[in-house]
Amino acid sequence: MTRPRTVADRLARLTPEQRAALQRRLRHGEEGPAAEPDLVRRPGDRSVFPLGLDQERIWILDQLDPGRHTYNISTGLRFKGAFDEEAFRAAVTALVRRHELLRSRVEVRDGLPVLRVSEEFATPVEFFDLRDEPEAVEETVRALVRRPFDLAAGGLLRVVVVRGADDEYQVIETMHHSVTDQWSFVRLNRELLEHYRAIRENRPARVPELPVQYGDFAVWQRQFFTGGRRRAHRDFWRAHLEGVPAYLQLPYDAPPQGRGHEGKHHYFRLDDSLSTAFLAMCRSSRLTLSDALLAVYVGLLHEETGSRDIVVGLPSATRGRPETHDLIGFLLTNVPLRARLPADPTPRQILHAVRQASAAVADHREVPFSEIVDAVSPERSLDRYPLLQTMHLVLDFDDTVVRVPDAEVHGVEVEDGVSPMDITVGWWRAGDRMYGRFEYRTELFTDATVDRLVGRLLELVRVFVERPDEPLRARVAAPAPGPARAVTAAPSAPASVDPGELRRIAEVWREVLGTEPGPDDNFFECGGTSLTAIRLAHALRRAGFALTARQLFRAPTMRGQLALVRPESDTSQGGTAAAEGTVSPEQEDLLEGGLPHPELWAHSLVLTAARPLDPEWLGVVVKRVAAAHPGLCSAFRRTDTGWRWDATDRRLWRVEAPGADPARVAAAHRAAFDLREGPLFAASLIPGEPDRIVLTAHHLVVDGLSWQILVDDLDRAYHGTRPAAEARHPSVYAAAWREHDVRGQRDYWRDQLAGAAPLGCRTGGPDRLGGETAYRVRAAIPPGAGAADRPAEALTAVARATRPWFGGRDVVLELIAPGRDLPLADGWDPARAVGFYATSHPLRLPFADDPGRHLRQVGRALDAVPDGGKGYLALRWSADPEVRREAAGWGRPELSFNYLGTLLGGAGHGPLFTVGEQIGPSGNDDATRSHAVAVLFETDGEEAVFTWKFDPDAVDGAAVRAAAADAAEEFTRLTRQRGAQPPSTAGMSLHEVNRMLAELTREKKSPSA
Repeated sequence: MTRPRTVADRLARLTPEQRAALQRRLRHGEEGPAAEPDLVRRPGDRSVFPLGLDQERIWILDQLDPGRHTYNISTGLRFKGAFDEEAFRAAVTALVRRHELLRSRVEVRDGLPVLRVSEEFATPVEFFDLRDEPEAVEETVRALVRRPFDLAAGGLLRVVVVRGADDEYQVIETMHHSVTDQWSFVRLNRELLEHYRAIRENRPARVPELPVQYGDFAVWQRQFFTGGRRRAHRDFWRAHLEGVPAYLQLPYDAPPQGRGHEGKHHYFRLDDSLSTAFLAMCRSSRLTLSDALLAVYVGLLHEETGSRDIVVGLPSATRGRPETHDLIGFLLTNVPLRARLPADPTPRQILHAVRQASAAVADHREVPFSEIVDAVSPERSLDRYPLLQTMHLVLDFDDTVVRVPDAEVHGVEVEDGVSPMDITVGWWRAGDRMYGRFEYRTELFTDATVDRLVGRLLELVRVFVERPDEPLRARVAAPAPGPARAVTAAPSAPASVDPGELRRIAEVWREVLGTEPGPDDNFFECGGTSLTAIRLAHALRRAGFALTARQLFRAPTMRGQLALVRPESDTSQGGTAAAEGTVSPEQEDLLEGGLPHPELWAHSLVLTAARPLDPEWLGVVVKRVAAAHPGLCSAFRRTDTGWRWDATDRRLWRVEAPGADPARVAAAHRAAFDLREGPLFAASLIPGEPDRIVLTAHHLVVDGLSWQILVDDLDRAYHGTRPAAEARHPSVYAAAWREHDVRGQRDYWRDQLAGAAPLGCRTGGPDRLGGETAYRVRAAIPPGAGAADRPAEALTAVARATRPWFGGRDVVLELIAPGRDLPLADGWDPARAVGFYATSHPLRLPFADDPGRHLRQVGRALDAVPDGGKGYLALRWSADPEVRREAAGWGRPELSFNYLGTLLGGAGHGPLFTVGEQIGPSGNDDATRSHAVAVLFETDGEEAVFTWKFDPDAVDGAAVRAAAADAAEEFTRLTRQRGAQPPSTAGMSLHEVNRMLAELTREKKSPSA
């Protein structure tokens, strides 16, 4: 029998929200009931209701940057055992029917949002059976949770069931953050699984009654925060945050400007003995776990920034009223907790400061964050969240434990790839154990910096337990760049302002603000808020001014807004003069490669836009990007003296039919390509939901690095920044290489290919491009493994796995290299160069039994390659007939290796475009493949991806698959040996986290627990 807890024990276990509610009740008992509105079912038309105040804040953020998945929030469950699909679908239907918010969509009336409830709805469940492709489960889940929501269309809950094995199902629930929070997800899963159990057991579901719906809470909240009560809360927050530093000098690795919120998670687990000791410290000091862990984080922030005035955001549930306890919705606000520390503070002093800070805001924890922002009036910026850069939260794992008959069910972590805040630290308590997650924006922090921060955070937990009176010292570090105050400078006003246009804008301002502002007055200093900015944008569009709310932040004056809508002349900017000349050795190698239809050797990217695109403006953007990279507009012709490169002005731009098939669009691009006349570059917009862009370029004018440059330029150009023009046409660099004397490298390249023979896995059948197949394997990258040696590690792994094909001799393969090592042409910038620069060359890899020694030998072989390998093709296609004949006699390797870097498909390359699909060349099916086996290596988050391409008619497929599996194992072994972190509490992989969650769930469900 469990011994009853004392009053002190119970008080110590209260969350800050529960403690605040208790204080209010005690105070009301002394002073009499407060004059609060009743939270009851709203009368009248229940099909429409206002947004909650905190919900409205998320809607505003979505409007400022629509069509992205920044505010998606997901959770997951894994079923091991029986799973009844029909019962589960019925359970989801029952859940959605019970909560009107899940059947709602946002309508905008005169710029103001409301929610409309629908009685008719489709059950939002999708099933994916991936039993034949278990390796595709994680990739599928990643793609599904990153689909953006359209708040106006509804469907604000998506449930996906992915079957990865006969007895294993993963349930992923994704919602827009404006309709849920972490506490709502706990309630959602409890209720969903109760409906599921009830349906399977043929009984009514035992779910609590809902005295009110979310719409009733939204109406009540707006009534509550009015009049004197609203003024009192605003006065408190204005005084409480007066003089707070504008920002913390966090240890940024890049200036915190721009608005990308791509993010990663770094998982960690506290040592069990340390966790037990820390919880004991909390009990003995009468501290809540939330306050104590926050104090540790404040200690870390003090060490990193040197600041003694630190603001951290805490998520605070707005569920003080009992009627809201079982609601699903966004019942959450952000509380800026301000901790003021003495000089050289000790852990004990930091704990005291945090406890004081927490008590100071106890009566104001349910104030909507928008009210706090409006009270404090920080400078408006599109680059940073107002008032807060970092958040801290503590949750209870026990809340996530659920039971289902005939199956083991446990929660799983779902990575959505975003980080709304610069840093968010989350902790979960599971009995006497604790684990956590460090979420961060990848454009601001490197993995190495995060590794260091997490390691120090865990060290500080021990310091707080064992050395509470030892002063903490701020690190001596270079000053970090501070957040920019605006995305770009506000555009200057037109030299001559049309008085009529100015009057029209002024009328709209007066209608929205109810005041008489001047043409140079700042909208936000005249009473404007984020919400009224949305209203102003709607009103301006109705008046004929095509402005977005985001542009209003950029140009908050009437004159500035006129500058944004003024037609822009498309004058040329710099650029490279039209050029013609000889082709590069790499281009000649392709042109003479025996392709029956070389004009079709093109590659396409399909970009998904984060928000709707303006077709007319996109056409201008494509023109500007092509003008910055003149090699895209090229043509090639054979002459008596060889292949020549001509400059043209031909490129293809189209707006396709809505919803067109990207593969058909890419095929039409290739069909229009003409080597002799052009074009060899094409772009099409496919309108739809979402809009997509198909970019197609012939391989003669692009390579892998070129695609990255083009996507980045397209993104920046769409936002108004002209891409810098290349200083040198690619033909100039090609001519420089033709003149570069590489004859002295002949002995080196001859030795690389000496004794090369056909691969032992060949079967003797025809080796055609049309018969090519791909076999993909993944290998885990151990936490802490360095990225610098990854190409050499992958190359060594492939060499060890394929050595039997070479009869035990040295492995000789053809390596695909970037080809940008030597700046032979003045002004040529490899970081801006778009063209076919990638080269290929043979590489001999001596063998060593010891994997570490083998890796070092591969490293030395790579270091010995002259001129980045470009000399090999320069010799093969030399203008000297004797040299060309000699090089042709050397032969070419039958195995190739290409290090592609970060996986391109699905990776975010900017705030606007995501590469969703790649379409390779086609139309040369009867051509002979260049290599019997081609290995492509790339990284995808915490995994390495090896893709093995071959023709099963020409190569033993079983031998290739066996080698692929061996290479993956060798790679993991090598990376683990090369400095991977020893097993510890920091740097857990997603797989390790989910395995830990399964173990914790089993412990909680065991009879002895």
